[in-house]
Amino acid sequence: MRHLAAVLAVADPTAVRLLRANLRAAGFEVTTVHSGKEATEQVMLETADLLILGENLVDGNGVVLCRKLRESSNIPIVVMGQADRSAGAVVALNNGADDFLSYPYSTDEFFARVNAVMRRVVREVIRLDEGKRRIGGLVIDLSQRQVTNQGKSAALTPTEFKLLMYLAERSEQVIPHEELLTHVWGQEYAHCVHYLRVGIGRLRQKVEKDPANPSYLVTCSGVGYMLQESPRQQ
Repeated sequence: MRHLAAVLAVADPTAVRLLRANLRAAGFEVTTVHSGKEATEQVMLETADLLILGENLVDGNGVVLCRKLRESSNIPIVVMGQADRSAGAVVALNNGADDFLSYPYSTDEFFARVNAVMRRVVREVIRLDEGKRRIGGLVIDLSQRQVTNQGKSAALTPTEFKLLMYLAERSEQVIPHEELLTHVWGQEYAHCVHYLRVGIGRLRQKVEKDPANPSYLVTCSGVGYMLQESPRQQ
């Protein structure tokens, strides 16, 4: 069985050359392309374990491509761009990315983020069992990483799946922001609350009948979040 070490890097030619050299030197299997069209074709082949996506592509924008890929693929995605770290991360995460890396970045930071995303995926693959889990009216399909509520079904990204499962395993408990961030994203993200807000927001879009008035994924102001087994009445 192949280890989760195959990376698809998609960016402009200059960025791709640097990515390819760094990733191969670190022992990753690397495929590189320059366009969104080529990237989509490669993702559909399902041969890569991680997609590193530059902001500027020869035929479009990386964040737009990320959003389109999320319609049909759950591949982990790290987006790279010029934006301020917090602002860029919010935009990228809202469009389906698992992480965001702003230019300029150090090699150490690059691999810290790549490895953090890879660890999240590896841990979930190892612990994933066949079957379904029911939390109140929610049905979580463990093998397909899908969640269903009253007939509305949606696929989850690895990060979304891990966040939902952590809350589900502690349903009816208030989980602090820092605990959720540390468990799902890693210790280095313990204070990146914007990652968590976006993650919860995306989950609500997939889980809740009315995301603006959530019944299951409840905000505990200033503290954290809770998954309620018995949804509150609207």
